[in-house]
Amino acid sequence: MDARLLWLALGAFAGSVESSLVVVVMPDVAAEVGISVADAGWLIFVYSLAYGIGTPIFATLFGRVDRRTVVAGAEFLFGAMALLFGLLPGYLLLLGARTFLAVGAGMFTSTAQSTAVALAAPGKRGSAISTVVMGGSIAVALGAPLAALVANTFGWRVAYVGLGMIAIVAAATMWMRLPDDIHGDTRTLRERLSVLKVPGVPLVLLAAGLAVMGSFTFFNFLAPVTTNLLGLDKSWMPVVLLAFGCGSIFGNHIGGRLADRYGGKQTGLVLGGIMIALLVALPLLPLLPEALVAPAYLVLMAVYGAVAWGFMPPQLHRLAALSAKSVQLSAALNLTAMNLGGALSAVVGGLVLENLGLVWLGPVGALVSMLALVVAWIAPAGSEH
Repeated sequence: MDARLLWLALGAFAGSVESSLVVVVMPDVAAEVGISVADAGWLIFVYSLAYGIGTPIFATLFGRVDRRTVVAGAEFLFGAMALLFGLLPGYLLLLGARTFLAVGAGMFTSTAQSTAVALAAPGKRGSAISTVVMGGSIAVALGAPLAALVANTFGWRVAYVGLGMIAIVAAATMWMRLPDDIHGDTRTLRERLSVLKVPGVPLVLLAAGLAVMGSFTFFNFLAPVTTNLLGLDKSWMPVVLLAFGCGSIFGNHIGGRLADRYGGKQTGLVLGGIMIALLVALPLLPLLPEALVAPAYLVLMAVYGAVAWGFMPPQLHRLAALSAKSVQLSAALNLTAMNLGGALSAVVGGLVLENLGLVWLGPVGALVSMLALVVAWIAPAGSEH
């Protein structure tokens, strides 16, 4: 294995840890800066918006810059903003730091896999991509629970400072180790958006955005749901993330296999139905005998992780079936759609929290997920086999 790929994997690791860590520390951040947990949800909104909209724009602006500069610079920006997030006082400064953190994370993610392909020996491109993706998978399964443990033990600021330092070290090593002659992607923004003209693609992307909006209406407020709705101690958060992470590893694997066997549309519809059932079941957990609440919640989170991460392979399968020659472009727009859905989920979740209460996060998310299911069903399947 080319050791340089491991530094790209470390960059992916840092980004995936941060996106899970924020849902754990939001109540602590809110308490420290003197805002409500619902208002702290804007930390997720600005991140998702900057990631979803900023990534294709900055990818176009920096398309002529070599990939070493882009990946190292993006990872450094991410690391510096994570470091500042752990040090800066005041809510507005934290919002600004996480906005630019998202720009760095988006630029890194959109460039890291193509950089890995460029570094790979002939016949090794698939394994090179897998190495980078592995960083994100390990982050969700192990890194996020460990970061949550650090945040619970030493404080959320310590966790962010540590994460920022890891990313800065990775960025410096990438700059020193990667070649400076890997050309960037010079396509214009118009060319990147051209796949939207393909029949069916806009509907499939809309379904993705709605699916994320529905499922993350709850997940964004995972910490208060765990402690206030279910009555578990804060110390349970690393275990909850571990259950989610284990489920996500399984889901990512099985989602691809099911899509290959039954088609992306059918698999996505089944997973969407399971997600709706999970969100409806969530507010019923406190009605269980006290001794069963925690085990039932961990099982729910494991299945939730499997469905949430199992959704991506069949989604990409559908896009490839509709536009096989433009799958790279449609996959990039899929990330944009999902992040826009994530941004709206923070707003919707905050409104639910302020006006209806925690118990309604799951049901409202289920309603949005039902809409996503309808759109996914209406959208054409394309030639999947």
